[in-house]
Amino acid sequence: MPTVISRDGTELFVEVLGDGEPVVLLAHGLTGNRNELAIFAPFLPGTKVLMDFRGHGNSGRPPTGSYTFDHLAGDVDAVAEAYGASVVAGGSMGAAATLRLLEADPARFDKLIIVLPARLEVGDETYVRLSRMADLLEEHGPEKTADIMLEEEEAAGAFDQFPASKEYRRAAILATNSDGVPRAIRGVIDDVALRDPERIRQVTAPTLIIAQEGDSFHSTEVARELEAAMPNSELVVLPDQHALLREIPTLITKVHQLLSA
Repeated sequence: MPTVISRDGTELFVEVLGDGEPVVLLAHGLTGNRNELAIFAPFLPGTKVLMDFRGHGNSGRPPTGSYTFDHLAGDVDAVAEAYGASVVAGGSMGAAATLRLLEADPARFDKLIIVLPARLEVGDETYVRLSRMADLLEEHGPEKTADIMLEEEEAAGAFDQFPASKEYRRAAILATNSDGVPRAIRGVIDDVALRDPERIRQVTAPTLIIAQEGDSFHSTEVARELEAAMPNSELVVLPDQHALLREIPTLITKVHQLLSA
């Protein structure tokens, strides 16, 4: 499969599905890979470009210090430029990296899909859990990390409402690695995606923002702040943290409306 070279020379793995317009770049979240958003790809029109960020999936794993949002924004920019992407669908970290890119160039894309935007605060629950995951991956590798984290999360009731999500979660952890992902975690959690939020008010591209209630990693407060800041945006708030998979037909309809407008 093809690769793209990012601004600092890091090799980024990509997978291309479909053809024609629009060209949509799908950018995954922290600890994920290109398969994270692949479930949506068959339902989208045109060409879908699925990327692995640095340190994730099959992409290169540069050393510590190469995982700031500037680096990640460079990854998005390089892949978008290589394939002529006019639309970005970014999930969590992918959304944050896209926002960093838009901070520098508010007119960079024609349309945007922001899925589960997040903001970390040093010492909050998400920060602590991600730091622990980085430590576990480095010490034990993905398989043992999956066992430890799933046991803890199950005891906390994380899978009570949607038991099938346990195996989805296990598969996601097993798809990580013990070097690049920990470096990415530590780089991202101590950085801020938006240094100048006022710049986002200059983004006039039609934007769909998707959030969900009850998600400790992705606060709806962040999504509502983005909606208020971005003048041509629409916010969809799903009822719970497992609704993203259940509501795929509804979300695809919303995406098609955005892309066809």
